[in-house]
Amino acid sequence: MVCARRSFAVEDWTVDLELLEKARQASYTTKVLFISTEDPNLNVGRVLLRMNQSGQGVPLGTIHESYEEAMRSLPEARKHADDLLVYDNTENGRGHRLVARFIAGELVKTTQTPPDWLKAVFGREFRGEGKQQEKPARGR
Repeated sequence: MVCARRSFAVEDWTVDLELLEKARQASYTTKVLFISTEDPNLNVGRVLLRMNQSGQGVPLGTIHESYEEAMRSLPEARKHADDLLVYDNTENGRGHRLVARFIAGELVKTTQTPPDWLKAVFGREFRGEGKQQEKPARGR
């Protein structure tokens, strides 16, 4: 993909850090949209519902492991992506909501109430709750 020198998109359960870095080294601008929920069991339930409605299925036994791997890859994605947008999709039926944005590795925006999973991944940066944080974006 990178060698073709054309824009492309990748959808996966985890962030392909090697591909991100190759793309950056090839002068691509990289953007990661990371969407997660509070609990992998919620994902299992949604997959079961989708499969029950003749939708796309995945091996249920892989969901918990994929969830954990995705959470482990998120801090590294921050280091490798030009623009990282993190969404929470825990609330059923309400759609996803932007909970954090990093530009060039720096936190530039976060929600007033970051979800617990985001706090667990990024630690103290998100544990101090209060007003919405916004910082000026740093260009690359």
